Amino acid sequence: MKKFRTQMEGAAVATLLSIAAASPTDAQSPTAIVSISVHATYCENSACEPVTLQISNGDSFVVNRWGNHRETIRIANIDAPNDRARCIGEKDSAERATVRLGQLLSGSTFTMARVGTDRHSNSMAFVSVDRHDLGHELVRERLTWPWEPKHRFWC
Repeated sequence: MKKFRTQMEGAAVATLLSIAAASPTDAQSPTAIVSISVHATYCENSACEPVTLQISNGDSFVVNRWGNHRETIRIANIDAPNDRARCIGEKDSAERATVRLGQLLSGSTFTMARVGTDRHSNSMAFVSVDRHDLGHELVRERLTWPWEPKHRFWC
C-alpha cells in the first residue's frame, strides 16, 4: 500500500510539473505565468465537500465549490514572490512556490480560518492541511516569507 501511495504521489508531482512547464508564454513576457488546477476536499463546521482549486501564485488560490460558488483566498501568514516581478530570480521563486502550493493542496483535505479581507477584497485565511499550517510549511521550505506589512523584495 505504501509503495502504491508513493507511486501515486510521484505521479501527481509529475503531472503538476508538466502543467507548469506547459503553461503558455505570452509573446510580451519572458516567462510563463503558472496556473495549476487541483482537486481537494474542503471541510467547514464538520461538513466536507469536494472542491476544485485554481492556484496562480504561491500565497493565494481560488476555491470553486458546488453551486457556482467561487472564493479567492489569500493565505494570511505568508508573502510569496511575485510572478510579475522585474527580476528573473523572483519570477523563478514565484513559480516554485506556486507549484509547491499546488502539490500541498492536491488531493488534500483542508480547513480555513478566515480572518478578514485584503485590499482586493479577497478572503484572508489561515489554511491547514491535515492539521498542519500551510503557511508555516511554505516558510519552513523557504518558498515564502512570513507576512509583514511592508513588501519585501526578493532580488
